[in-house]
Amino acid sequence: MIDILILTASFGMGHKSVSNALKEQLETGSNNTKTVIADIFEIVGPNVKNFGSKLYYQLTENYPLVYNTIYDIKKTNKNNIIDEVFCNLYYKKIYSYILVEKPKVIISTFPLCSCIVSKIKEEYNANINLITVITDVVDSWEWIYNKTNIYLVPSMGIKNKLINKGVCENTIIVTGIPVKKEFLHSNINFALSQKKSILLVLSGVDYLPEEVLAKLNNNNYFKAIIVTGRNEKLYKELSKTMYSNIKIYGFVNNLDKLMDEAAFIITKPGGVTLFEAINKELPLIILNSNIGQEKGNIEFIKQNKIGMVIDDVNNLSSILDYCIGNPKLIQYYCNNIRKIKKTLHYKEVIDYVLNEVI
Repeated sequence: MIDILILTASFGMGHKSVSNALKEQLETGSNNTKTVIADIFEIVGPNVKNFGSKLYYQLTENYPLVYNTIYDIKKTNKNNIIDEVFCNLYYKKIYSYILVEKPKVIISTFPLCSCIVSKIKEEYNANINLITVITDVVDSWEWIYNKTNIYLVPSMGIKNKLINKGVCENTIIVTGIPVKKEFLHSNINFALSQKKSILLVLSGVDYLPEEVLAKLNNNNYFKAIIVTGRNEKLYKELSKTMYSNIKIYGFVNNLDKLMDEAAFIITKPGGVTLFEAINKELPLIILNSNIGQEKGNIEFIKQNKIGMVIDDVNNLSSILDYCIGNPKLIQYYCNNIRKIKKTLHYKEVIDYVLNEVI
């Protein structure tokens, strides 16, 4: 028997990262609370999980047009057939798991999880408190179900869009996208004038042009820190050359500290990375993406003026010159980030969940 069940799916790193962040902070808030993270595809069966993971990778990496077509169907249709089919096939098996674990609260960090738990509540008249955490800056219908008790949303804009779709205002809390506790505060020991590095987080990038690497290596004001994450191919390629002003890392455990020291970050438009940077008050240079949910994150950056978006990694050299030559621009982005942080009520959520459990 557990107190809080966090249901997720290992498609991409974002959903699992949000789940880990929530578990960490819930257990910090109460030592007596037992929180478990479960992948719905692991509950259903390893074959389903393996097939789903491979399909997701193939679609996002090799067939983005197909992926976006599927995403748009789920985004714009209130009752999309894609999730409904999976839900109808497997909701009974998920319900059996829930009956064994008997959680007091279920938190969903993946749209299909919300779909399945809503179906269970409806079919069995189950008294389950369902909290849905939207893990990108989107208002897609795939996240919205009548049996959801609370929505945790990334921004005021998404809250307003959900209200326009008929979601009760009292069930929506603006939290930002949950991040691990080490990212929740910027290090005040690093004033903007003391920040002397550019941070490139490139786990989803295939290459960096030689011109860009030369520009980074010859820069006299900022040192460059490149983190390739789990992209071993890029790490090996970049490590072939010795640089005087560039440090290259693979997977790191101190990304929060690297963010504290950086004047701005260059990265892909993932929801978690976006809100890690926001909590660290770190302006963003985002590499453009045509992947469905990432387009929502990009629009959020543009609308709130917290960074810039580049369409081609080859243009990075000129963008770097522009940013380095205009320090007031970086300060402008930082000020806008602080305005966003004031709208986030993250601690309120932790207190709400723990109160439900206690």
